[in-house]
Amino acid sequence: MPARPFRRPTKAVTENVHGVDVTYDVPDNTPIIRIPFNLDAMLRRILFSIAIAMTAGAIVWGTVAIGSMLTLLAPPWGAYLVAGIFDAGWAGCLIAEWVLRFDHARARIPAAVGLAMLAVSVAAIIIDGARAHAIAIGIIGALVSAAAKGMWAVAMYTIRIKLDPKYEAYLRARQQQAGTEQALALGERDRALTHNATVKLRLALEAQHGPSRPVVDQLVNPVQSTPVQAPDQPMDQAPPAPEPATVQAVQAGPDRPVQIDDQVGELLRRLKLGDHITKRRATEILGVSESTAYRRLTEAQRLLNQYR
Repeated sequence: MPARPFRRPTKAVTENVHGVDVTYDVPDNTPIIRIPFNLDAMLRRILFSIAIAMTAGAIVWGTVAIGSMLTLLAPPWGAYLVAGIFDAGWAGCLIAEWVLRFDHARARIPAAVGLAMLAVSVAAIIIDGARAHAIAIGIIGALVSAAAKGMWAVAMYTIRIKLDPKYEAYLRARQQQAGTEQALALGERDRALTHNATVKLRLALEAQHGPSRPVVDQLVNPVQSTPVQAPDQPMDQAPPAPEPATVQAVQAGPDRPVQIDDQVGELLRRLKLGDHITKRRATEILGVSESTAYRRLTEAQRLLNQYR
């Protein structure tokens, strides 16, 4: 049981007394192991708290200084809104450096971009001081942003760990593998959503306007093949054209009604054999309406893609 103030902790004990199980509480004299005070962790929190406070002050000062200069060309609300971007940009790069603190190769880009944005902010603050004939105040105000950036550099140096090349490559490979799996899952989700939307759209159009016209891959008037005749073979002895294959529709039997799985299975079997089945062809095979045949064909194609 959890310890309560001014009350000794107890624990439940279960014993068998004359064949009867009883549970009662006894004093718990187990020594409580407490985590020792971690001075390093506390100092690290203080360090990052100071860096965050200095960054907030630098953003406020930079916004006020640069915004007052931009009011010469823009309304105050727009000037101060844009002025905050200067310091917020390099502050955002600090977050990227934190995320990539174990990947030094990728952390170089946000570090370089952050320094460039800091230089622009410092220059803008100095220009504002020179415009107001207070160049000393402008330089001191610019050093506020530089000091905040420097504090972050020190704080990041205390937690940055230089990994061995093999472990850094291993970590990058695992991250790439996880990102690839996520990208494939998102792509499969988008494909499924697009497929479902297409099926719903076709069904809605068929319900409103009737069966749709044949699509491009459906041959309305298939070209009859001409038998090949040998050069020394008389004209009247040319082999006759092969008879078209008989289409066997999946119909209900006297003792068993047609099941949806049977119709889908028939289409799936033909697709596995390499047959090119269109909506009209599926209608002839199953002996159902075009909308029903299209739904069965869509399900068979989905199952075929799973097997591949």
